[in-house]
Amino acid sequence: MRREDSAGVTDAWPRWLLACVVVLSAFLPGALRADPLDGPLEVRSAFVTVDNGAYQLSARVSYPLSDEIRQTLQDGITLRFDLEMQVQKQRRFWTDATVAAYALHRELSWHAVRQHYVVRDTERGELGSYASLDQALTAIGTVDNWAVLVESQLLPDAAYQIGVRAILRRGTLSSAMRVLMWWSDSWQRASDWYTWSLPR
Repeated sequence: MRREDSAGVTDAWPRWLLACVVVLSAFLPGALRADPLDGPLEVRSAFVTVDNGAYQLSARVSYPLSDEIRQTLQDGITLRFDLEMQVQKQRRFWTDATVAAYALHRELSWHAVRQHYVVRDTERGELGSYASLDQALTAIGTVDNWAVLVESQLLPDAAYQIGVRAILRRGTLSSAMRVLMWWSDSWQRASDWYTWSLPR
């Protein structure tokens, strides 16, 4: 008969949890390593062009390149890369007002059969397949002519500030992985906001 403590938890529970950790460490070594998101994450440049009243954003983002990220992908974990954008109307005697806020969502995974890194947009589907992680991260960090705003949303006599930031987080997991990695739901990093005055 199993012993039960005052909280109603049997002594079999710690042994079950230990067994899960042992299995996970044996078959998915990258999942238990130090945080694979350590490293530089920054928006290196960004600018806006205006074409027939449409504001288009271009940006270059530097993402961390590490053996931990490479192993994490090869362990079957998808990484998600978000580029957030916001435009704020600047007000002298009150807090700034957000005029527009959007996010671009991209994902990176390892295709074991093709032996390539696959980049996809969550709305547009697959964007490309790359032989090296460096090539894949460069592609993810390259954003050109993203339509984010139209001139009719802006007042002619107001000043506006635009900002972008990059976020890298763990993406989708299999059902088994979600059970074993329940502690890592907040596994993510964000860059500082890169801000400048919106051209008029």
